[in-house]
Amino acid sequence: MGLPPRPMFFHLIILIGCCFCFGRAIDCGGKQIAQTIIVDQQGKGAFKNIQPAIDSVKMNNDRWIKIHINPGTYVESIYIPDGKPCIILEGSDRRTTKITYGDSKATFAFFSKPPNMVFSGITFENTYGTKGPAVAAKFNGDKVAIFNCNFLGYQDTLFDASGIHYYKNCYIRGEVDFIWGESRSFFENCVIDARQDVSKPTGFITAQRRNSSNDQVGFVFYGGKIIGVGKVLLGRAYGPYSRVIFWKTDISSVVLPLGWDPWKYKGHENNFVYAEVDCTGPGANTQGRVKWEKKPNEININEYSLQSFINQDGWLSNLPPISM
Repeated sequence: MGLPPRPMFFHLIILIGCCFCFGRAIDCGGKQIAQTIIVDQQGKGAFKNIQPAIDSVKMNNDRWIKIHINPGTYVESIYIPDGKPCIILEGSDRRTTKITYGDSKATFAFFSKPPNMVFSGITFENTYGTKGPAVAAKFNGDKVAIFNCNFLGYQDTLFDASGIHYYKNCYIRGEVDFIWGESRSFFENCVIDARQDVSKPTGFITAQRRNSSNDQVGFVFYGGKIIGVGKVLLGRAYGPYSRVIFWKTDISSVVLPLGWDPWKYKGHENNFVYAEVDCTGPGANTQGRVKWEKKPNEININEYSLQSFINQDGWLSNLPPISM
């Protein structure tokens, strides 16, 4: 048949090249770590600050690079651009390793865009306070795993923006919409600490955006517990098909009986997928919940297991060993 016409051939070459690059980025060289970079405020590593260490990683990196952060409070606004996948950002311990910044929604304390990222043992904090939105951390990208991290803020603490994400043994604190976004995320054994200002009527834990019944996004909270002070709702709709599942979660009395709020999407209540399955605790009584919360028999809970929801190709088992 000969070569395709030049424009088609040209686009075909670009497509093949892009697929090849994407595939390499997904692999990240298996479980092996190619390089370890030390950040130490006392000058005992390659860098004293985190951002220069990230900047030192080459664009289109395709091998696991570990950036280990020695104990300290790092007052920085951190940005990891899309072209730097395959980075492990590892703190010494979340009690001793903190990234903190104090600014509004316009500036994130921490923003990671690439796929294939791992974070562990770090506290992410935005100290802007109660004056408005203040994101402690924002995550984009597929196959992002976060272990043993703290997220501290008030409004919009954790911006789980887009992609496929796994959170394990994390602590998330906030007041209003403090876990929000449009990702497909599984939270395993995480502590959610709702700190609602008693001078305000109600706080909200989640604000999940889902614009279509075909969208695969949503938040699943498996195990873990909800604690806090004041009174909050489990979530309010950030889209007409918002989806949030609490499964085997211990829910304290901080959660109001209504449970959920349609926010700006009144009239779409039957489209929401809000459910609680096998939850425990004084706040887990669903008798006072909104009528449109899904009953356990109205959903197939197996679709929301770790394996089915975010790990169908087994990517989590291919990560390098993580210090717990």
